[in-house]
Amino acid sequence: MFDIQLFGRVEVRTRGTLLAGHDLGGDRPRRLLALLALRGPQSTAELADALEEKNNDIESDMSVLQDKMEPMIHRHRGRWSLDPDQVRVDVHRFDELLAAAAGRPAERALKPLTAATFLAARPLLEDEDTPWAAEARAAYRAKLVTARAGSTITV
Repeated sequence: MFDIQLFGRVEVRTRGTLLAGHDLGGDRPRRLLALLALRGPQSTAELADALEEKNNDIESDMSVLQDKMEPMIHRHRGRWSLDPDQVRVDVHRFDELLAAAAGRPAERALKPLTAATFLAARPLLEDEDTPWAAEARAAYRAKLVTARAGSTITV
């Protein structure tokens, strides 16, 4: 199982091993992994557009990432994806916790909101200075603020 952390630095933990930075193949492969973990299946063209790179560069970087992260990265029908049976992503857990808190009375929303707040203690993709990362950071910050306001409790 691979645990991908997007809150804070992009990191991958598996079987007691921590992979970060150049362990993931460099900056572009790390960003590709983050995009797949955050957005789900993407075509080469979609990844190239997000990173403002050429399709050939994306293909090359995905090959590097696949070598580093096999068996969790797949390509099917022209779309790259992470194997959901092999990967857990902290932002998905964050979304699950917010969904669990939604619509609950304050006393029942406290536990999942506290857990979501703990997960989001560091900014999403904190080391990424790109437009797509800034947009995602703002969206997740807004999700947390909205969930807190909707619960009428402070965590």
